[in-house]
Amino acid sequence: MTRRGPRGTRQAVAVLAVALFAACQQELPTAQDPDLVPIDVTTVEVRLSFSEFAEAARVFEGYGRASELGSAFVANQFGGDLDAATLLRFGNYPSVAQVLDTTGTTRPDSALTFLSGRIVVRLDTLSSIHSGPVQFTAHALSEQWDGVTATWTSAIDSVGVNVPWSTPGGGALTPVATGTWDPAQGDSVELVVDSAQVAAWGDGLDLTRGVRISSEDPGTRLKVNSALFWLETLPSINPDTLIEVLANNEAFTFIYDPRPPVAADELRIGGTPAWRSVLDLDIPEILNGPVDLCAEVACPVTLSEDVISFAALRLTSRATPASFMPSDTLSLDLRSVLAPDLLPKSPLGPTVVGLVGEILVPELFGPQAGTVIEIPVTGLIRDIVRGETVTGEAMTNSIALLSLFEPLSLQFVSFDGAGAPAEPELRLILTFSNGIGG
Repeated sequence: MTRRGPRGTRQAVAVLAVALFAACQQELPTAQDPDLVPIDVTTVEVRLSFSEFAEAARVFEGYGRASELGSAFVANQFGGDLDAATLLRFGNYPSVAQVLDTTGTTRPDSALTFLSGRIVVRLDTLSSIHSGPVQFTAHALSEQWDGVTATWTSAIDSVGVNVPWSTPGGGALTPVATGTWDPAQGDSVELVVDSAQVAAWGDGLDLTRGVRISSEDPGTRLKVNSALFWLETLPSINPDTLIEVLANNEAFTFIYDPRPPVAADELRIGGTPAWRSVLDLDIPEILNGPVDLCAEVACPVTLSEDVISFAALRLTSRATPASFMPSDTLSLDLRSVLAPDLLPKSPLGPTVVGLVGEILVPELFGPQAGTVIEIPVTGLIRDIVRGETVTGEAMTNSIALLSLFEPLSLQFVSFDGAGAPAEPELRLILTFSNGIGG
């Protein structure tokens, strides 16, 4: 077959899986005599192997940060190796509170005495994995850290600046509170902090201040929806009454280890920071086989946009490591790569799979691994074959598979890639009139 793309034109005999549909007669709706203008239509299904429709598959990482997720995780040897901890930094304590005085009048009080505090951790019970009550521990951090860029190994990991923790996982730690979450009692656990630690965290200029929340029970992975720091306060207006005020969060993120490497024959999507997979396509211009195709239509067959009735990318799901097994659905997105030379930071075209994406249930990457997922890409393949979009915009031959939202979760999904037992396939439904393919 003759191919289009940067490698130029070349001839090869395709080894294709072909299913021939019965030829049918169609009538022109405006004809008075249906026998006057008969049209023979032959429909053929063609499956191109990865090497027949693509040049390469690449996986890129680093899209988004854990601090952008809006939720966090704690884990203790989940799946045998995953550890994760939630990091928090509280802003300046409230300077004024509305207090009911002894006459029953509500007045602002700016002379507050902070006593104890309690960190309330609220969990996503549906996305958390555990076997019963879970013990939590809060540790005070003691090293300067960045609430946006901190990772398991680095306290600060910004452009041009990387400061490692003295010990991976948060550096030198001091335990300050414990608490037990009983799933039968609700979705929250409280960690009570004494007055000394409340006072230590009250210095808003101290960039080392913060708390690390972790689980003490192996085999757990829990999703944290929020963590709030409530301060027990003694007002000056009415010293016989204790009130609680909320300290705003200045940082809310999580760190984890290990970050699993990508296999050479794997396509990976999702995670935090997120992975994307890019396929560099090389769609053939001419099909010179197989024999069954040429028996139905005149070979060589020109693979033009007009004969492509349907196109779909077929991917085979791969089991995700237990540590990062999805616990919820993921929406897969597929977009053209507008500037492949700028990868991994290339802009992408509009979505090909709709606003909600291709919904992938978690079972596909666990008990149902090895399932084929078919993603319709008819318009995209027609544009690539045409060399431009229907509006005249230039097309590249690269497409990106990614999560609809990045980052979406700690968990990720994988598919067999180039060189794997079940490489991606391109399924085409071709329709020819009058038995002519070329």
